Amino acid sequence: MRQLREDTHLILDGEVRVYRRERSKRWQAAFVTDGHTIRISTGKRDLAEAKEYARDMFLEYKFRHKNDLPVVTKKFSDVAKLTIVDMRKQLDAGLGRKVFAAAPLGVRSQP
Repeated sequence: MRQLREDTHLILDGEVRVYRRERSKRWQAAFVTDGHTIRISTGKRDLAEAKEYARDMFLEYKFRHKNDLPVVTKKFSDVAKLTIVDMRKQLDAGLGRKVFAAAPLGVRSQP
């Protein structure tokens, strides 16, 4: 097992690591969700506040994963896929509406 530094604290049965980087006064947090290692700054100088913020963020990321929302949303394709799935659900429920797009550039439609 990896050795933890003295200023590293584990919360939620070791699921979340709260630590401070060298030359920093603010606490950081790290945890794994859906195979992604998430590292965040809590922005807090007080350890108790940092632990509470880290716990809340961990639960937020778990909620995203559980509800099929993108855990890491840095890519347009992740958001686009989520939107397409949502639109299909609306169409299947009879709530959405179909819009027919014009022909691609360079293609003429037949009258």
